[in-house]
Amino acid sequence: MAGEAIRPTESQAAAAWAEMVDGDAEQVARVREPEPAGDFYGGIAPRFRPGARPSLELPFLLDIAQAEDTWLDIGAGGGRFALPLSEHVERVIAVEPSESMRRVLREAIRESGRTNVEVHDLTWPSPEWTYEVDVSFAAHSIYDIREIIPFLDAMERCSRRACLAILADQPRGAHLARLFEAVHGEPFSPLPGLREFIALLSARGRRFDVSTVAGEPSSVTSLDEAATLARRLLWLTPDSAKDRRSRALIEEWWSVPGGVLLPPARGFFGVVAWQPVR
Repeated sequence: MAGEAIRPTESQAAAAWAEMVDGDAEQVARVREPEPAGDFYGGIAPRFRPGARPSLELPFLLDIAQAEDTWLDIGAGGGRFALPLSEHVERVIAVEPSESMRRVLREAIRESGRTNVEVHDLTWPSPEWTYEVDVSFAAHSIYDIREIIPFLDAMERCSRRACLAILADQPRGAHLARLFEAVHGEPFSPLPGLREFIALLSARGRRFDVSTVAGEPSSVTSLDEAATLARRLLWLTPDSAKDRRSRALIEEWWSVPGGVLLPPARGFFGVVAWQPVR
């Protein structure tokens, strides 16, 4: 029917979301080269601690925060939002399933001296969850959530005042799609991002506001650093044939005086706030 693509029903939007998540998962399983077992975030968890890199979206969260609030941070990572928020609200509950991320988060809590941040080892949504909060938010933690409706429903059930999600215009690895396709010989299959999330909320009939902020610009880095980043996003083993090709293409395409300038990973971020339906 005319308009179906631009005005999907909730079930159509959720199915399209799941299809994109499945497409990414199937592609990763197909192209991924062997790598050591363990926590996927083990090598990069320190990048998510408070202050490790700019948290450009934080001012939008603080605009909503109230001193007496309890906030739920779903997929809190190393605490780059949870810790700064804890200085402005009464309590922050951080949910994080990655052991490496929780280790970084707990270390950051100890160093800060904050006593109003608690950490839970849970995957959202969880049947163990019984807390009610003022605001729940998921910052860059829903791109690969296949069953997105139960995830959002659980956020709404526990939130008294607002729900928030932060997503980028480009999901993981999309800025290197050209490199991915040259190395793996197949089209890049992106995860859903901000555009798809807004379509989903619209299909759910939610009232929402979107604030955007420009993403971090790319900076010149070394060829080794650029190749290491690409290796992770292209799922490559160090010094494999594909890894060597990736490095050569990076050098050929993106070399600049002083090193390498990769395409910007995120053009902008969207902070989406909506009223829960409970």
